[in-house]
Amino acid sequence: MKKLISFLFVLSFLYACSDVEGNLVGVSGRDTWYPDVLGPGKMPLGMVYVPSGAFQSGEDGEDIMGMHTARKKTVSVPAFYMDATEISNNEYRQFVHWVRDSIAREKLYRRSADEDAERWVNVPDNFFKEPYRTLIDMGSDIQGGNTPFQLYMDSINNANADLTYLAMMGKFDQKNGNKNAKVKITKELVNGFKFDPKKNGPLNFKDGVTISDDELAGIFAMYAFKGAPAKGGAADMKDEKGGSTKTTYFQGGRVDNRKYFTLNWSEPVDYEDPEVAFLLSDMYYSAQESFYKRKEIDTRLLFFDYFWIDYKEAARRGKVITKAIDSRKSFAYDSLNGEAANDLYKRDRREPLGKDYKSNDEHRSTLYTVDQNTNKVWVDTTLYVDQWADGVTKINDTNKLKGSILANPGQDLDLGFTNSKGGHNAIRGHTDRSRFIIKERINIYPDTLCWVRDFTYANHTPMAQNYFWNTAYDNYPVVGVTWPQARAFSVWRTQIFHSWLQSNGDLFVNDFRLPTESEWERAARGDLDMAEYPWGGPYIRNNSGCFLANFKPMRGRYFEDGGFYTVKVYSYNPNGFGLYCMAGNVAEWCSTAFDPSAYEFETDMAADYEYDAKDGDHPAKKRKVLRGGSWKDIGFYLMNSTRTFEYQDTAKSYIGFRNTMTHLGRGGKSIEQENGEEIQSDISIK
Repeated sequence: MKKLISFLFVLSFLYACSDVEGNLVGVSGRDTWYPDVLGPGKMPLGMVYVPSGAFQSGEDGEDIMGMHTARKKTVSVPAFYMDATEISNNEYRQFVHWVRDSIAREKLYRRSADEDAERWVNVPDNFFKEPYRTLIDMGSDIQGGNTPFQLYMDSINNANADLTYLAMMGKFDQKNGNKNAKVKITKELVNGFKFDPKKNGPLNFKDGVTISDDELAGIFAMYAFKGAPAKGGAADMKDEKGGSTKTTYFQGGRVDNRKYFTLNWSEPVDYEDPEVAFLLSDMYYSAQESFYKRKEIDTRLLFFDYFWIDYKEAARRGKVITKAIDSRKSFAYDSLNGEAANDLYKRDRREPLGKDYKSNDEHRSTLYTVDQNTNKVWVDTTLYVDQWADGVTKINDTNKLKGSILANPGQDLDLGFTNSKGGHNAIRGHTDRSRFIIKERINIYPDTLCWVRDFTYANHTPMAQNYFWNTAYDNYPVVGVTWPQARAFSVWRTQIFHSWLQSNGDLFVNDFRLPTESEWERAARGDLDMAEYPWGGPYIRNNSGCFLANFKPMRGRYFEDGGFYTVKVYSYNPNGFGLYCMAGNVAEWCSTAFDPSAYEFETDMAADYEYDAKDGDHPAKKRKVLRGGSWKDIGFYLMNSTRTFEYQDTAKSYIGFRNTMTHLGRGGKSIEQENGEEIQSDISIK
């Protein structure tokens, strides 16, 4: 008793001496965030800082071409980083080589003999065995894990999920505290999982859940689970002495486990090695397509899979209509475990935990399907109909999803409850956010033939043959890249950067992306009000009579400005923000969709107009904004206010791009001040 009193006294004393003292102090242990991403005085390599500010968009003088697409308007833009130069051939070639090498590593992993395959991937130290790995992968989709489709912690499936975890942790009570209970160890718990401690054993997190060397060898010895020994059976393997041994097999083969392995980029791919060349033989042009027996990678095979989130679609909402009582007597709330009580959904409006429902079945917010008894039931995308053989819906086999289960996944979910006063906190989400994660596959190699295609009666074949791959053009802007290819490059660049940050224990930052039209014009003007060109103007020559950009001077004397085609990305003098070639050299893709009247309806705050065109859309909907003019354009297209467009699926010898990244923080004029006084105040507060 004395020890307990002493302990409580010490505890109360320490609490009294605490700096918190019941006050709001925020979460401790968080690192100080530097607004220039990589620490004081550093920015993403090759980028410059464009502070928050406003500018006068639109024509700076007379609309000499009578286009009526750029009326005068004040636009404010938040701070961002922008590439100081256009993306060069050598920078884009890094993307091409990464895709090539990732495909090569994937093929070598699948085709190398036995343990040689392991050198091409990274196997996690804690490689979870079944069923632990499956349950972890399922995350919130474990039916019974208090999903929004069920009553608050009171359905039988919650108990099933709890018992499953207890069983895997070795704490499953066979009698469940009841001498009369007849609960078997191998009872089907959740998602069809049957746990037998004699075979599986408890999960031991102290030692880590690891895979044995024999089991790891079993993975690489088998290509896929199909045709392999039955799950839980034994795989016949050879030991070092040539004898046969039986190893319990749970994992599947290489293909089954590839999603758990990352490619090993520290292992170089020697394309000159005869064995490697043999295993990668289908990456090269065939003998019939080869030219003078040159062994060259078939660039038509360089496809890149990438993902992006459709925030516009995810942000759309349907109506949430609350009612006291469900007027449809046949409505069943949860039919996963037999028929629900008839009055299950007849809850008083003042019931704090009573879920509201959406009464308009035809609205995009409806969340029901029909069960075997033609009752409307709430559903989860982890459900599927298995012929209703036993009257119970099976779950968690997404490969067998069928029927009318959630025909429109991603619909609005009502995540709120009606309080005891009758008010509803209408928090809304979606039934399946995977609907808004868009997967795309695209060939990423530039269209090198654009040099020939763009100019019918001209000899541009030498440029088609050499421009992208020859080292002479390393620092020249990449061309022949479509708008989707430029976006794919931005996604790849983001993932490379974020992976590096994550490996250092740092936070993610904003994505690399194409600039919006308003960002591009803000950057091009360089804080010069009413300036016709990035360098000011109104003239296109300097005091010495030299041209200030790469374009089509006079009546076509192309080399008068110092370049016949494109020039190096850091040519000429930078503008006020330190950006090169914001006028001329190559026109640049913007993320903004082109609409001649966009200036009429766009907001004046971070103005932008997005539209994701589908294949069947009218060509007018596939236009994307181009800015800056190019080496083959007249001076009018070099002006800050000039708007033009190109179709997103076209590749031209005069179109390139550069990336931007939104700045995190206030975005004032001086980034040094944000890294100085403001950071010091943050540190003192923390």
